[in-house]
Amino acid sequence: MSGAGIVPAPGRFRDGRGVPMMWKLEPRRRVLIGPVVLAAILLSSVPASAAWPAPTSWWLNLRSTGYVYQTEEIADAPLDRFAAYQEFDGAVSGLANGKLAFRMGGRVADDLSLKRKVTDRSRLYVGHAEARIDPRLTARFGRQFVQEGPTGLTLDGLWLSTRPAAGWDAQIWGGARAPYDRRFAPGELGNDAAWGARVGTRPLPFARLAASWAYRERDGRVASRPAGLDGSIALPYGVRAVGRAVYDFERDMWEREDALVQWQLRPDLPVVTGQFIDRRPAIDAASYFARFGTVERVRQARGSVRYEHRTGFGLEAEVVGTFLDWRETSRIAGAVLLPVARVGYSVRTGDNTGEQNRFFGDGSVRVLPWLRLEAGGAVETYSFLDDPAESDEFDLTSAYARVRAFPRGGIGVTLEVQRLDNPLYEEDFRVLGGIDFSMGRGASRFGLGRGGWLR
Repeated sequence: MSGAGIVPAPGRFRDGRGVPMMWKLEPRRRVLIGPVVLAAILLSSVPASAAWPAPTSWWLNLRSTGYVYQTEEIADAPLDRFAAYQEFDGAVSGLANGKLAFRMGGRVADDLSLKRKVTDRSRLYVGHAEARIDPRLTARFGRQFVQEGPTGLTLDGLWLSTRPAAGWDAQIWGGARAPYDRRFAPGELGNDAAWGARVGTRPLPFARLAASWAYRERDGRVASRPAGLDGSIALPYGVRAVGRAVYDFERDMWEREDALVQWQLRPDLPVVTGQFIDRRPAIDAASYFARFGTVERVRQARGSVRYEHRTGFGLEAEVVGTFLDWRETSRIAGAVLLPVARVGYSVRTGDNTGEQNRFFGDGSVRVLPWLRLEAGGAVETYSFLDDPAESDEFDLTSAYARVRAFPRGGIGVTLEVQRLDNPLYEEDFRVLGGIDFSMGRGASRFGLGRGGWLR
């Protein structure tokens, strides 16, 4: 079932008493002072002659979506909801003769059935400035997502990237981890310090290797000190592989090891993929649950084969096995690919993990150059017991139908209906409608066209 209509809601730039939010610099937010000073020094040290010509370009995407739905609980009155959200994402680059760019993206949401004091679900996902201080040095300052080796977090701070020599690159970052709710309000910065570094090299033309280290705090305590190695390689005969290993020095244990291998001899032949993951649950040293040292690791193995002919016909199959302590569970799935649809079946079995049988399908067809119709659904029978009696089995049915229209370049309209039946709700019906705007000027790496509205 499509999740496009299931969205969070409201947000205002005021606190629970209706007072406008103001900038408040708390003691632990001093972790941002260092990156600010460093960024100012770096930018002020760049002479005007160091600039290189670059055309100014910009782009902006806006999405406004509203949805209504009614949920009928089995033992309660119907629940009616009406909500809307607006997403925005844009950038401007090529300023200061190509040295400066800005990027911002987030969401403002409202839910008319909830009180303001209950929740605030506006978000600022990214908002940063990027400076090309030198052809070999790039700096970003602000809210950004950092994913370097074992580190993956939304950071309020400074990120630097440099290429000191041919075949080598390095990144360093520091600041505070953005609050989990990423509230879109002035002064809503994180208190949890976070910094790290990563160095990468390409020892061979077809291989890459990198080492990284990071530090994180949570609520004033050291949460993790992960160090990791990651690499990738491309071998003859269409073999590619990537791998990673992470060790947490704060808890003195291996946090995660994973590897993925993919083989495709030629583009017209099947793709074979194998993957293995060995990880511990996401519990850091500052968590209450860190005291339970007997938490078992999770191991998962996956294999898949996929073949699609140039006509659109094909097959895909997948086997997934999960191992936790003495419990094992596996899922086997297969699907038939058609030019306009995909139809498949999956089954899950295991030791004390229940059973599941699921039929699924989805498809889309372009009826006009500017109009596309999409639909899909699933019928599932599951149980929390092995070899269940008929009374212990439950049914779950979901379906959706969607219309996408593009009346002209830069404008898209979506209308979708969803239906869900499960043991908790005897009826759940949702209607979603949205409109997308995209505009830009100048060339950009995002592939946007030139001049006003995109064409």
